[in-house]
Amino acid sequence: MAETALFRDVARDWWARYMASGNAEYAEESWRRLEREVMPRLGDKPLKKITPPMILFVLRRIEKRGTLEVTRKVKSHISQTFRYGIACGLATSDPARDLGWALMPKKSKPRAAITEPRQIGRLMKDMEGYRAKKRRAMLKLAALLFVRPGELCQAEWAEIEWETATWRIPAAKMKMKRPHSVPLARQALEVLRELRDVTGKTRWLFPSRWDKCRHESGMVLNLALRRMGYSREIMTAHGFRAMAATTLSEQGWTSETIERQLAHTDKNQVRAAYQRSELLADRRKMLQAWADWLDMQHARAILGR
Repeated sequence: MAETALFRDVARDWWARYMASGNAEYAEESWRRLEREVMPRLGDKPLKKITPPMILFVLRRIEKRGTLEVTRKVKSHISQTFRYGIACGLATSDPARDLGWALMPKKSKPRAAITEPRQIGRLMKDMEGYRAKKRRAMLKLAALLFVRPGELCQAEWAEIEWETATWRIPAAKMKMKRPHSVPLARQALEVLRELRDVTGKTRWLFPSRWDKCRHESGMVLNLALRRMGYSREIMTAHGFRAMAATTLSEQGWTSETIERQLAHTDKNQVRAAYQRSELLADRRKMLQAWADWLDMQHARAILGR
């Protein structure tokens, strides 16, 4: 059994035990990557006969496409499969362990964002003209609330408190695994009311086009931006966060208020506790002022100023 255990079978067993029980969307995406990138060359090979050069060949094919992040994720999944195999007595070593040295180093660069007021106004005008109602609502909420794209796409109608004008995001959906409250400005509520007529009978604010039981992926924001003519060098889905944070800082809002709205954590526990309990009112004022400012830039863009 140990000599003939195929990579495909061991990988599937590892995935079912350790990935499938976590975030369903990430788990399915991870398995699709393995099926697409790895299985055609390694899937039917016995685990013990797979060598580092075989794995490196697979990884460098991905790397040539310029998708360095995907390359490293696939390497990690391969490595975890082998480590699972070692624990089960099906392998004796992890041939993917040291391959990071043979791959291109990861280059971190800030995500592109529009921060010049006139360009922001033009962006808001373009978003208002987006024909698909659901995508238009997603774009506008991304600008108004500047939450992470994944958090926005996973939003549920049950999380919207209409009476308090607050979106309550549970800890399980947050990057830092802490619940997050998002104040809703008047303009955000208007967007939500319009969206409710479109998707209000489903669980999600943004249900998948193909499966109403699932939500949209964060990638759709980037796709919408591309369709409006904004390249990834000009504006990204994450760029809405930088756009708001940069502008609000220049307008004099405190870094604590902005950081709390971005759901960044403070290592100072006393200050973090203060932020959780006291900054919601400040953030509510800030988000309303931000929404009003976006409206003003939008109006100027319409007038060509």
